[in-house]
Amino acid sequence: MVLGLKPTCAAKGREKNEDRLAREQALDGHWFQAAFSPVSDPSKYLVWDAAAHKTAGWEWKTIAVGVAVAAACCLQRHLTFVPGPRHAAPVAAAAASMMMAPAAFADEIGDAAKKLGDASYSFAKEVDWNNGIFLQAPGKFQPLEALKAIDKMIEMGAAADPKLLKEAAEAHHKAIGSISGPNGVTSRADWDAVNAALGRVIASVPKAKVMAVYDSVKAITDPGVPAYMKSLVNGPDAEKAYQGFLEFKDVVEKNQVATASAPAVVPSGDKIGEAAKALSDASYPFIKDIDWLSDVYLKPLPGKTAPETLQAIDKMIVMGAKMDGNLLKAAAEAHHKAIGSIDATGVTSAADYEAVNAAIGRLVASVPKSTVMDVYNSMAKVVDSSIPNNMFSKVNPLDAVAAAKGFYTFKDVVENYCCRSCGSCCMLSPVGVAVAVACSVQQHLNFVPGPRHAAPVAAAAASMMMAPAAFADEIGDAAKKLGDASYSFAKEVDWNNGIFLQAPGKFQPLEALKAIDKMIEMGAAADPKLLKEAAEAHHKAIGSISGPNGVTSRADWDAVNAALGRVIASVPKAKVMAVYDSVKAIMDPGVPAYMKSLVNGPDAEKAYQGFLEFKDVVEKNQVATASAPAVVPSGDKIGEAAKALSDASYPFIKDIDWLSDVYLKPLPGKTAPETLQAIDKMIVMGAKMDGNLLKAAAEAHHKAIGSIDATGVTSAADYEAVNAAIGRLVASVPKSTVMDVYNSMAKVVDSSVPNNMFSKVNPLDAVAAAKGFYTFKDVVEASQR
Repeated sequence: MVLGLKPTCAAKGREKNEDRLAREQALDGHWFQAAFSPVSDPSKYLVWDAAAHKTAGWEWKTIAVGVAVAAACCLQRHLTFVPGPRHAAPVAAAAASMMMAPAAFADEIGDAAKKLGDASYSFAKEVDWNNGIFLQAPGKFQPLEALKAIDKMIEMGAAADPKLLKEAAEAHHKAIGSISGPNGVTSRADWDAVNAALGRVIASVPKAKVMAVYDSVKAITDPGVPAYMKSLVNGPDAEKAYQGFLEFKDVVEKNQVATASAPAVVPSGDKIGEAAKALSDASYPFIKDIDWLSDVYLKPLPGKTAPETLQAIDKMIVMGAKMDGNLLKAAAEAHHKAIGSIDATGVTSAADYEAVNAAIGRLVASVPKSTVMDVYNSMAKVVDSSIPNNMFSKVNPLDAVAAAKGFYTFKDVVENYCCRSCGSCCMLSPVGVAVAVACSVQQHLNFVPGPRHAAPVAAAAASMMMAPAAFADEIGDAAKKLGDASYSFAKEVDWNNGIFLQAPGKFQPLEALKAIDKMIEMGAAADPKLLKEAAEAHHKAIGSISGPNGVTSRADWDAVNAALGRVIASVPKAKVMAVYDSVKAIMDPGVPAYMKSLVNGPDAEKAYQGFLEFKDVVEKNQVATASAPAVVPSGDKIGEAAKALSDASYPFIKDIDWLSDVYLKPLPGKTAPETLQAIDKMIVMGAKMDGNLLKAAAEAHHKAIGSIDATGVTSAADYEAVNAAIGRLVASVPKSTVMDVYNSMAKVVDSSVPNNMFSKVNPLDAVAAAKGFYTFKDVVEASQR
């Protein structure tokens, strides 16, 4: 898993009396200094990190996860010095060995590191560690050949002792803290400490594995590199440093182990492994879209200096130092296997890709969440938005979105484990929309009794957003009489008919929105307690649905009518009539007669007469004034997060064609009963929402509708207010209830739906919105009861 390592170690000679030219050619250029030059800008070595990422197929997610090998990456930069034209030993492998480390060694290596410091620190101060040359390939650009070298480094790292690797990472972290001067060199004390730590790590690996790194790096290094690199510093200082290095490598070799440590114990059957499979299935098409052989991974981060980038790399080193040693070894072994199965395009097999994802997930879960977030936040500061946008433009956007969605789900599972092991709080919950409750009611209440004055029972759907004070059982008694008159009619209606999805007249989205607005206003005026009871009555009624037409039981029919009657009676008559008038304005006058023709006429007449009597009882119990407005929270974390979400997603909102008739289309391949099960989960969620917050959300929606433009888009300020209101609403509901909604909707929404919607907008805007949403949902989840 030494993905970030580019062999930049000082050369270690096999024979001191080798021909000068041969020795020069054997040097791995600036690469072989990696093992012995404390920190400058390791960012420059991410070049090979990218190559490895390509192979394993997980570069796209390193922003959120953070790679353990960062520790090694950081080494590379400091350790890039080419002392002189002599035979170079594979100390480059030290960088890779930062992936693991062996048993403790006597202080013989520490003493030798001090002598090396005496010989090399003057040279180290002459090297311009901020030079962009360290990003370049050390010869002809050969990504697949370079990958073979990286693979050898990973193998070397996997053979090392985790304890020594941890100490080497900590030494690098400390060395970064003491960097000073225009060239970016660490202090003498930290230079020595890093060299000592790397020496111990290398000594913990059998010589054959170290030499394998050397040979593979040599194969891709141009023979002219060493001489050129030497020309950039004082020649005698480079020679002195190299002589010191040769002595140091002899001490390291003297203490070197003969055999590698045992392979890692790889966990299995855990939730992270299951989640890794889901992630891999969702993202593998995206992985195959990427051009892993591109030289784009050698480009510097735009607009960022080496010291700025180094701060982010330092956070990765700290994270790597906290990782579980066995899991780090397991991840390295998984990457090694994955490299072994890559094809000519640099893509590993699906099985190995899954294994790498599982290994990385377990690694990240072994680190405290705060440490992982430090990596994420520091990377966010140095990675310009142009980078993901540019990378996104090179792949199939639908594949990228599917991969991102899979990643965020995977991240939640990993975080859950991280929280358990570190005592941090978990954050997980897809946001559901409060008004789903109202949506669910609409399907059942879509009946037009007959060609007479139709009372605004449609408002009942909206009123599911709130509800008023309790009423005497006069309404309950009237509901039973209505049941006597209407249940035969109810059984004749085909509630599974797709006609209820159609507009009740000419398609006029903005006019229809006015009617919806009146329903929302009516709902906001209702008593939350009665609304909750109405939602619970609907939930129970769904449970008793039977027969080909999908009708509920007589008892539940009566209970729903009684609950709706009480909700409507809790709202002033003027608001109810406003709903009626607005619905009438968009209703084709021929609709009632047509709907009546689909059932037995006399039964419809009888039901309508019963309804009129019921309406009179409700009106008799109706309140005169609406309840007080909601108390809207402010200054909370959800409000702050809503602003960030709104800023990130408003361009996407403006891309959407809100006036399209696509929203009237049925869910492909799903029956009404199947969809109703998902709606039922929404009703249950709505019934558990905080009444004041539900009212506040309704009022925020009403205000937002008031500011929409000719394209159906609300103002940025109102969009933010709606997001904040929904976030607070969802946070008032138990997480398990929210997840029930999410999971049930996932079963009925075919993948073609989001793909189709995605194809109609700017993909970059959609990705920015999705990223903003997942961050927002984490904040909501953290506030969840």
